[in-house]
Parts: sequence; structure tokens; C-alpha cells
Amino acid sequence: MTNSQEHKTLEKISAGRRGSGNAAVLLNRLEKFRVTAEEVEITGLEEVLLRLLRSSEELSFREKVQGLLRRWRSGDRGGVKDQLRSTASPGGSEEDGVLADPEPTAVKRRSASLDSARSKCVQLLLAALLPDPPEQEQAAELAGAIEEHIHQLHKPNQLRYKTCVRSKVANLRNPKNPHLRRGLLSGSLLPQAFARMSAEEMAGPELRRLREEICRRGVNERQLPRPEEGTPTRGVRCRRCGGSDCRVTQVSRGDAMTFVTCSVCGQQWYHSRWSCL
Repeated sequence: MTNSQEHKTLEKISAGRRGSGNAAVLLNRLEKFRVTAEEVEITGLEEVLLRLLRSSEELSFREKVQGLLRRWRSGDRGGVKDQLRSTASPGGSEEDGVLADPEPTAVKRRSASLDSARSKCVQLLLAALLPDPPEQEQAAELAGAIEEHIHQLHKPNQLRYKTCVRSKVANLRNPKNPHLRRGLLSGSLLPQAFARMSAEEMAGPELRRLREEICRRGVNERQLPRPEEGTPTRGVRCRRCGGSDCRVTQVSRGDAMTFVTCSVCGQQWYHSRWSCL
């Protein structure tokens, strides 16, 4: 008899169409099978067994059902539907019932998903460390410690957590940043300090020199004196100082605007107030 046939037979028994003796035989057969958590969820065996548990009054049968449910539950790591509610005996006693799971299924599934994502991040960090065979164990501990510190830093925000892990992995894999891997494996760079490092701090010496050079050039350009604008002319006299060393500038902002600047005193005026020579 296949699992699906046994499932249908158990449903008939739970509905009262067959005796519990047949159910005990099927339970003995189920105990010999290795049922995965996915199969339990897909076939709905757990719900059928819970209905049998509620409807049966035989102590030995109830204990067998409870033991099977506990075994499936202990083998479930993925948060499958394993909420075993406390089932009271017909007389009102709860000592034979299955203990209720305090966590909802949705919470368990989310927790399992997060644990899976964190394990994947640890594997990525371990692969990025490129450990030699003698350093495998040390590298595994380092990857776990780095991931733990990153998780503590960005625990409320999963997006930042994943972004930080990707940044660390990319910098460890960058052939221009060998100092990061050497520092971690030698112990000169602690996992906590590495987890807090920014992209600028993780950069290699070559990239740091390039950034410093760009910054220095930008500062020098800002500090250089700005050349005077405009076309020099000696055909206009300044009304303030009387000098004729001036510059004419035209600016196009909608309508063209032309003004004159005295190179001696800095006075500016528009063409309507020119004193032409």
C-alpha cells in the first residue's frame, strides 16, 4: 500500500468508517517509513493523525500517534505545519494531549527563511576568504563571526544587511585588496572591525592614492585665482575713479545683458550709464 493509499485509509478511519485496529496497523507501517517534512505538509498526514488522536479513546493508540507526531516534528527544520495543539481526553484530562507549539507557523517559516539566508551569507564570506586547506577551520570561524557582527549592526534592516554582506564579499574577492584577507587570517584585522569598515576604508593602497590625488587636485583648482572675465577695452571711462582700463562682459539670460567692470576699482555698471570716450 502506498503512502497516498494509507493516507486515504487513515482519513476513512478518522471519519469513523473503519475501526481503530486498522489504524494501528497503518501506524506501524508509517513508523517504518522515512517521511520528510515536505511529504507531511503535502499529504496532510499530520491533520489526519490529529483527528485520529481526538477521536480515539485507547491510551496505547493515542501514545503511538503522539510518538509519531513528535518524531516528525523533531525532524522538521523548515517550519512546516507542525502546530501540535493540546488534545484533551474524553474525560477532560489534558495529560495525554500533544503540547501546543507556542510559535505560529508563519513565524517559524520566516525564522527558517532568515536562518537560510544567513547561512548562505556565511558560505559566500567563506568562499571569498579563499582559505588554504590548513586554514579551512579558521576561515569558517571568521566567516561566521563576520556575519554575526554584520547581522547585529543591521538586524532591523535586512536590505542593509544584505548590501553590507555583498560589499564585504566583493572587496574580499577584489585582487587589489589582498590586505583584507591577509589581515583577517593573520588576526591583525578583527572580524568586528572588518564588519564596521566602510567601502573607503576597505579600499586598497592604489585606490586610496588615486582618491587622495583627485581630492588634492580639486582643492588646488579651487584655490587658484579666477581669471578676469570680459573683453578689455579703453573706450569707456569709470565714473568712480575716472580710469579707462575696463572690461566689457555680455551675459545671455533671456535678453542679452551687457555690463562694464573697471579693472582699477572694480566698479560695475550697465550700458545705459556708460561714459564713452
